[in-house]
Amino acid sequence: MIRAAGALLWRESSDLAIEVALVHRPRYEDWSLPKGKVEMGETALQCAYREVMEETGIRASFTRHLGTVEYEESGEQKRVKYWAAHCALNQIEFIPNEEVDQIKWLTASDAHQLATHDSDKSIIETFMRQEQHTDTLIILRHAKSLERGDWDEDDSLRTLNETGFDQAQQLIKHLQPFAIDELYTSDYTRCVQTVTPLAHTRGLSITTVPSLNEESFEVDPEKAITFANALKQDEKNILICSHNPVIPSMLRGILNTKLKTKELIKLEPGDAWIVHRVRGEIVGLDYLSIAN
Repeated sequence: MIRAAGALLWRESSDLAIEVALVHRPRYEDWSLPKGKVEMGETALQCAYREVMEETGIRASFTRHLGTVEYEESGEQKRVKYWAAHCALNQIEFIPNEEVDQIKWLTASDAHQLATHDSDKSIIETFMRQEQHTDTLIILRHAKSLERGDWDEDDSLRTLNETGFDQAQQLIKHLQPFAIDELYTSDYTRCVQTVTPLAHTRGLSITTVPSLNEESFEVDPEKAITFANALKQDEKNILICSHNPVIPSMLRGILNTKLKTKELIKLEPGDAWIVHRVRGEIVGLDYLSIAN
């Protein structure tokens, strides 16, 4: 099985119409969505972000996962995961490269008509059936910490272990595709240490929130849910870092009825839920693992 990933790159024209990008690949003489093969040690999301950069030169802000398509290529099955990715109108001018010699910005209907492959057409159809303008809420579990039994001081001061510090650095790349405007975290040391490298790289300030820590949650779980619900209404891209006991209850507290039935997988250290919202309403939920 060939693993690949790509993105439906879109923007708003000067008259606020939705435009979709198709790239022309001279090797195949086709018009397609930007995509490519997943490289060793790379997640599908990282691959999609890299391929968009390599083929178009655009640093896009990724939002929701649009789906996975499978087809046969040269006698082998190929599986391609796609995300929606927003591009600002004033991005740099396209420069032809070895893989792509042209890029066209088209209305969704024109892009659907020009796209060479049915698999790309299906992704365009999925994108247009959904809300295009979404804000992202990332709910992150802190990275791997020292075991409770190996820590003699106050649990709030328990730190990341060696693996956790590595995971905190890895989050810089894993979360690179997503826009983040504000960053909130539990005031426990292991949470602050998890987001510090990311905050420094992005130039973001870290806001510590005691209601997101484990002790506060045991006393009054509604405080964490109330805090998350308030942020849900904010039309910004936000990251919250908290603990495994807190996150499932907080997430269920903000999900709408339609999405509450979705199985909430237990987050491993450094993993996250990517919550997509439109004017305060949650319209999508994706799981982000730093392992794949």
